[in-house]
Amino acid sequence: MSTIIIKAVVENLKPGNIEGQKIAYCRIGEEGELVFDVLRDLININPSDEIEVVISENKPENIDQYEFCGHGYLVTPESKFNKTILSLWGIIFKFKPPLKLQLDKKYYLCLKHT
Repeated sequence: MSTIIIKAVVENLKPGNIEGQKIAYCRIGEEGELVFDVLRDLININPSDEIEVVISENKPENIDQYEFCGHGYLVTPESKFNKTILSLWGIIFKFKPPLKLQLDKKYYLCLKHT
């Protein structure tokens, strides 16, 4: 698998069910979407922010350039909900359309503002 680079724009932030949690709703291009958890001060995200998300099977060599990095696994086969759902130690990232990732493989996800 090669590295996947996704550019998105944060459209909205809504409170989550956990204290200190927000849910970021982002647009990817014309039809794609990204929804992810924002926990307390883990990363500062605001509406209209432009972000870049990098997903790879390999740990990034330049990890210090990112504001957030973690590793995790697919929660369920992408075909089940027609989206990619990655869990990074409980922090959920949902991508639509699916990214064509595989179950039982560890993925690194890093995020930064552009």
